[in-house]
Amino acid sequence: MTNPFEGKTSTTGGRAGLAAFGELQTDKEYDDETLKPNPGSPLPAPSGSTQEYLDQRNAIERPDYEGIQLQKFKDIKKTSEAMDDTLERDYIDQINAKKQQIVDKMTTALSGITASNPPTNERLITATGSAPDTGVVYQEGLETFQYATIPGTPDPTPVLGVRGEIFPDILAAYHYPTISEGNHGDGDLPLANGEFIKVSRTGTATGSGEYSTNNLGIGLTVYHSGDNDYSGAVGVTTSQTPLGYFYFFGGTEDSNGIGANINNVSSGAQSEISGLIDEIDTLRTNLRIRIGPPHVANSAGINSLRDSKHREELEVWFDDAADRTDNIFDFQGGLDGLTENAATISLYDS
Repeated sequence: MTNPFEGKTSTTGGRAGLAAFGELQTDKEYDDETLKPNPGSPLPAPSGSTQEYLDQRNAIERPDYEGIQLQKFKDIKKTSEAMDDTLERDYIDQINAKKQQIVDKMTTALSGITASNPPTNERLITATGSAPDTGVVYQEGLETFQYATIPGTPDPTPVLGVRGEIFPDILAAYHYPTISEGNHGDGDLPLANGEFIKVSRTGTATGSGEYSTNNLGIGLTVYHSGDNDYSGAVGVTTSQTPLGYFYFFGGTEDSNGIGANINNVSSGAQSEISGLIDEIDTLRTNLRIRIGPPHVANSAGINSLRDSKHREELEVWFDDAADRTDNIFDFQGGLDGLTENAATISLYDS
């Protein structure tokens, strides 16, 4: 296969991609050789060789295999880092910017409700069980709250409504802390205690070594975690600082669950918010195509590339732990992932 990064080495992403592709291709060729009935083996000593010649040949300096393996991991890790950075900027950031617009519109609408005995056509719904799934709200966290009062003697009556928190969408990677943190104790198994972690260029780094600055490129599999499908990472998503609240207005709902009563306190808000949700859904769909399995059956999704990165990282871990592994991996998947995303990776320069 032709290296798709040829001529694209003016950036760190392009240079890393060129090296990563070449190294994966070499690994695949070697692995293919081992599968043959009679794979290559060291050549015997030439007939008539002197002992001096054999001593000189055997004195050849041993290559720095561990250093070579570490560089292989660093190169392919950089390509995963480039893809995470791109997906966060092009999709996650845009989704959350639109979510923030929804929060702002909802805040404006709530402030427009008459605080004392609001008319029926301005009110929110009153029961969490009747709240529609809007696709941008944490449905399990719905609550009722007081937003107005009805004057009365001797006591006023509270007016209750339903609201739900809006958390940011995230990229969540399934990783193994023992590998990410480089732990090599007697009881540290490399593939134990797998967990989800937020992937971000701006988030707090929880790993060490290659992940001491940020969590880009971390883990075996990356997922999109959003309100219509948390993909197993709901706890990580809801531990983020919420952007604000979604208020469930009453009245006739549109297709995204926005009640028409919101128009009575903020003209046109129903269609504006519904349109933002449609735009968010489109971004989420396209993001999941870029990620590939397990979201979408796209063989060139970034998780194929990440699987190759995980293999090299596991080899480094075993090198550092004075052990080795001979697992079989999908070399071709990594090559396909690099080929499909060469243009994007080559734009990354950090």
